Amino acid sequence: MPQRFTATENAFEKGIEKTSPKQGAKLAGEWIEELRKADFPGAKGLAGDLERLEKLLNEEEPDGQKVGTLMEKIGEATAKAAERAENEKVAEKVRSLAKAMGAKTPA
Repeated sequence: MPQRFTATENAFEKGIEKTSPKQGAKLAGEWIEELRKADFPGAKGLAGDLERLEKLLNEEEPDGQKVGTLMEKIGEATAKAAERAENEKVAEKVRSLAKAMGAKTPA
C-alpha cells in the first residue's frame, strides 16, 4: 500500500490537474482493488465511488464538474476513513490524501 500512497500523493503535489484522466483512472483502479480487501466501515462505499471516478476518467471527454464533485465526496470519505485507522502512520497518510483532495480534516 505505501506505493499507492506515494503515487497518489505525488499526483496531488504536482497538481492533480496536470495528471491525465487515464493516469487518474489508473490510480483510482489501484485503490479500488485495495479497498475491496479492506475491513473498515465505509471501505466498500469508497471503493464504489472510486469505481465511478475511474469510469468518468476513462470517458473520451471526462466531465470536469462531475469529476470534481465526486473527488470532493471521495475526499470527505477518505477523511472519515483516516479517523478509523488503527495504525497512526497509516492514519496520517490517509489524512494527508484527504487534505490534498480538499477535504476538511480534524486538526
